Amino acid sequence: MKKFIVHILICASILFIVDKLAYFILKETPKHLYDTRLKKVLDGEMNKELIILGSSKGAGNIIASQIEKETGYDSYNLSYMGSNVIFHEFILRKLLKHNKAPKIVLLTIDNPQTLINEKSLSYRFDKLYPLSVYNEVNDELIAQNDRSILSQFFLMGRLSKAHINYSNEKPSKDNPLLEDGSMPFIRVNPKSKREFVERSILYDKTLEMESKLEALNSIQNQCEANNIQLYYVFSPKMFNFNSAFYKRFLKLINSEKEIFKYDNNSLYTLKTSYFDQSHLMIHSAKVFTKEISEFIKSHNP
Repeated sequence: MKKFIVHILICASILFIVDKLAYFILKETPKHLYDTRLKKVLDGEMNKELIILGSSKGAGNIIASQIEKETGYDSYNLSYMGSNVIFHEFILRKLLKHNKAPKIVLLTIDNPQTLINEKSLSYRFDKLYPLSVYNEVNDELIAQNDRSILSQFFLMGRLSKAHINYSNEKPSKDNPLLEDGSMPFIRVNPKSKREFVERSILYDKTLEMESKLEALNSIQNQCEANNIQLYYVFSPKMFNFNSAFYKRFLKLINSEKEIFKYDNNSLYTLKTSYFDQSHLMIHSAKVFTKEISEFIKSHNP
C-alpha cells in the first residue's frame, strides 16, 4: 500500500511539473506571433470605428487604412485568408466582448460559397492554437469539437504543434500583413491562374449548411443588438457573377441597401488586375476600396 501511494505521489509530481512547463510554453507563445490581430482583440486593443470581416476577399481586396483616410472612420481589417463565416462570427463575438463596438462592420461575401461546404473556406483553428492559454479560446476549441474537455483541467492538453512551430510563420511575399490588418497582393505569382471563366449561375439552396446560416444570423443579431451598421461586400473576380446566389442572399438580409457590389469598372475586365481568379492585385484593390469608401460616405453622410 505504501509503495502504491509513493507511485501515486511520483505520478502526481510529474504531472504537476509537466503542467507547469505546459503553462510556460502556452504563456510564451503569444509573445512571438507574426499575426497578432486576434491577440489584440482578446486583450481589448481593437477599439475601432470600422471593422472588416471576411476571408481572403476581405484581407486582400480591401485596404483598411485607405478607408480610414477616405471616410474618417478609424478602420482595421480582421479578415483571415481561407476563413469561413463561422470563424467570422467568432471574431465578431470576441471583438464585441472585449472592445468597444464599432460603428460599421463590412462583411465580405464569398459568392456563391459562403453558406455551403467549401474546402477552401474553413474555421481557422490554426489562429486559435497559439492563443489557447486564454481559457475562452480553449473553450471555443472544445465547442468546435477540436479539443477534449480535459484541456480545461490539464494545460498539457492545450499544447499542439503550433506551440513549437509558431516561429515558422513568416510574412508572405505575395501579400504581407500590413499594420492595418489588410493583406493586399503586391506581386504577381507566376503560378497563379489568371483566366476569365464562365461558370454556371445556378445555386442549390439545399446545399447550405445550418451551422453557416446560424453564424450569418448571429452576426446580424450581434450587429443589431450593438447598433452596428452591417454592410455586405461582393468583390470582383474572374468568374461571372452568380446572380442566383445573390437573389438567395437577398432573402437573408433586411434590405438590398445593405449590400455593396463592385462597380462595372473596365479595370475588372483586365487580367493584370488580378493576382489569381479570386483576388485583386493591390492597384485594383485600391480602386475597389475607393468604391467602398464612396459607398460608406453616401450611406453615412
